[in-house]
Amino acid sequence: MTQTAPPSSKSPRWPRDLRLPQVEPTRLYRQIAALIGERIDEGLFPGGSLLPAERDLAQQLGVSRTSVREALIALEVSGKVSIRVGHGVQILEATPRPDRVRARLNATDADIGPIQLMEARRHVELKTAELAATNRRQENLERLERAVQVQAGAKAVSAPEYRDGDRAFHVEIAVASGNAAYALIIADLWDHCCKPMFAKFEELLTGPDRPRQTVAEHRRILAAIVARDRVAARKAMKQHLDAVLRAFSRGLGTM
Repeated sequence: MTQTAPPSSKSPRWPRDLRLPQVEPTRLYRQIAALIGERIDEGLFPGGSLLPAERDLAQQLGVSRTSVREALIALEVSGKVSIRVGHGVQILEATPRPDRVRARLNATDADIGPIQLMEARRHVELKTAELAATNRRQENLERLERAVQVQAGAKAVSAPEYRDGDRAFHVEIAVASGNAAYALIIADLWDHCCKPMFAKFEELLTGPDRPRQTVAEHRRILAAIVARDRVAARKAMKQHLDAVLRAFSRGLGTM
């Protein structure tokens, strides 16, 4: 009788030159924006017409209003719609976007929505404000004061002075904390705050009084840090970030 050789106990080797493609997670708002964008391209929503209200879209899609809001603003940034807060979202006639604009919109290291970004900042920056009140040096206070003065000269959230002063203020607090890791994290988060989606959220949802309010809130944070009051610094930072997060969480039709 011929005996069959037992199966080899060794598993086949993975070919060295075989690589699986990287899988990139897609945030829900991007899926919604792609879906609505396709319907616009198909002519379901003709140019000049209004999209259904944010609440209605959320119900139809079975998603949160926050995700719909992010999707609509992404469509506004990409040039498919025009948002007039309190009046509706109008479909724009199809116009090709310049390559440099398209590249700028797609250039992102991570798929982070503005509300998600603010929620992360709300956790990290309360701690940096606390630490800065204890560890700050005189040069930190001088740079913080300069940042407030730069931002005070801004007439609108879209003004370069507003963004430059805002970033400098929050990054300097992280530097003053004495923990270089916090400074790195805050600087990286602020790189995302400078991208088109976040800027459009500020422009559409924060209102014309935001520059003045931000300067006042920053001065309260700075005063607490000057006084080395950890509790007051944390509280003032929380109030500041909560105010922006509340504005971002409002519906597009509520202003």
